[in-house]
Amino acid sequence: MLNKTLLHHDRTYIVGVSGGCDSMALLDCLRKEGFHCIVAHVNYNLRNDTDIDYQVVHDYCQKYGIKFAYKEVEHHEGKGNFQSQAREVRYLFYKDLLRQYKADAVVLGHHHDDVLENIYMSLNRGSQSHYIGIKEVSQVMGMKIIRPFLSCRKKDLRRYCEEEEIVFHDDYTNFGVDFERDRVRNTILNTYSEEEKEALYQRAQDINCKQKEKEEAIQGYLDLYHKQGKIDFHLVEDHLMDTFLYALLEECIPSTMIGRSLIEEIKKQIKSEKPNIQMNLPIHFLFIKEYNNITIQLHSAVEEYSYQINQGETFECEYFSIKSEGSLNSGIPVKEEDFPLTIRNMKPGDRIVTAGGTKKVSRLFIDAKIPKNQRRIWPVVLNCKGEVLLVPEIAKRKGYLSINPYFFVIK
Repeated sequence: MLNKTLLHHDRTYIVGVSGGCDSMALLDCLRKEGFHCIVAHVNYNLRNDTDIDYQVVHDYCQKYGIKFAYKEVEHHEGKGNFQSQAREVRYLFYKDLLRQYKADAVVLGHHHDDVLENIYMSLNRGSQSHYIGIKEVSQVMGMKIIRPFLSCRKKDLRRYCEEEEIVFHDDYTNFGVDFERDRVRNTILNTYSEEEKEALYQRAQDINCKQKEKEEAIQGYLDLYHKQGKIDFHLVEDHLMDTFLYALLEECIPSTMIGRSLIEEIKKQIKSEKPNIQMNLPIHFLFIKEYNNITIQLHSAVEEYSYQINQGETFECEYFSIKSEGSLNSGIPVKEEDFPLTIRNMKPGDRIVTAGGTKKVSRLFIDAKIPKNQRRIWPVVLNCKGEVLLVPEIAKRKGYLSINPYFFVIK
């Protein structure tokens, strides 16, 4: 059942285990094949019997000496999309465990029935800008995700657990109709004959063959993006933009969270006349447009920084370093009475007196076309009186324009 060609015995894997028959069968197969596993279990406290899920997984791990990592989430109060929120919590937990245990990948128990559900939902939404179905190996949030059960049917995994006497616990909400996937599973696909299911699967494969051509066509754009960390969106041909954006998003967030509406909203922002745009994405990511360039970054609030520098002091931090040499635009001849200096990020109202008059630092950033996310961390040098002396590479205070500077602030 297990596609062992996807796995290696000399590596460590984080295994997502809910306690249901799919993931318990996966865990048992991995254990019997001798793979080194760290089990990850999340309790969302959504049902009144979730403690049973926990006990099933915990007892199995205790019995066989498998390391067990557990995360408990407060009861969901019905705000927002629970499945999306649960997925976000789960994947962030996996990411933490990957770092903690220096693991190679996350292994999940998705099976062929899950593939059919994904195909049906994708086709029903008109999604044809990406691979339809579920891949055996994919990248999400920088994590390698492996699904070695995709050729197995749900009924086969249940039978395996029963025959091997593997304890599991059914999530009764999976038999309801509250969520889209449950409705598709329990009211639509369960009425399909085996021939109809095979036809649905084959239809997706036909679409995927055509999609593969587009994915090959955008590979050059992806390579450029990965090299630069950004890309000029004008380079991407219009008929490939959907596929390109989907590929970028899929590297950051689970494919189930990438809908048609998200792609369209990003395209809307790209076409906007606004030069600088930031748009929130799922799982703490940001889509950023800076003039002609677009990128996706992890959302991280930039804290204010401020450092006091005494005469003759050397200094280096993540935002800047002080050197005795550098480019002319990054240096000034500091006077003894200027010390101690303060170097910090820009504050609203900062102004600098230049040879051309007094100017707002914020305006200088705009004129120099400095991207918004860079403006927030760009160093500003002030003397002990609070006067701005230098905005490195952009402006110097009047009277500090010497061609022989010796105090350089390097970004």
